[in-house]
Amino acid sequence: MEGWKDGRFSNIDIVVLLLCIFLFAAGCGRGDEQVTTAESEKVTQEIRTFTMQNTKAGEPKWTLVADVARYLESGQIRVGKPEVMVFQEGQEAMTITGDSGEIEQNREDFRIIGNPVKVVSKKGIIYTNELYWKDESEKLYAPGEVKITRGDSVMFGKEMEADPKLEIVTLKKVHFTIYPKDEKIDETKN
Repeated sequence: MEGWKDGRFSNIDIVVLLLCIFLFAAGCGRGDEQVTTAESEKVTQEIRTFTMQNTKAGEPKWTLVADVARYLESGQIRVGKPEVMVFQEGQEAMTITGDSGEIEQNREDFRIIGNPVKVVSKKGIIYTNELYWKDESEKLYAPGEVKITRGDSVMFGKEMEADPKLEIVTLKKVHFTIYPKDEKIDETKN
């Protein structure tokens, strides 16, 4: 390290400097490879300001609006900044927003990914990082951690399953703080 003091560099100093530059460059390139590999499927079409609606017997089930949609060879659609309105009995039951999403065209299922995914309904708000809609069962699934708020009441859990109106929600590993003013209490007498 004496070379640093007098403005000259020793061979060891140069080797260490080159090794640091090489490791930095190799580390940066590796992150790019992971992104490229994840998105390596061929895009057949790209649409800006995308809207898609799913209906059954003329009744809307969900409508998705996104900044961009990329149709892939597999039949999957990847979307950016999605906002999904889910309907039940012809009425809007909830709105789901996230950073990105995927739609399975042949099943009308979708997955929303976000930081966090936010689900808003009249019954409360759900926060999670990954949310699935299964069209056949018309249910929401969140495989990871979930936070549900209703007024001042807060519930945490994992592996959520819920109907669009959030009237029936099942969770595993639940912990919560519930205030009576936020929940309807059945005070029927026996």
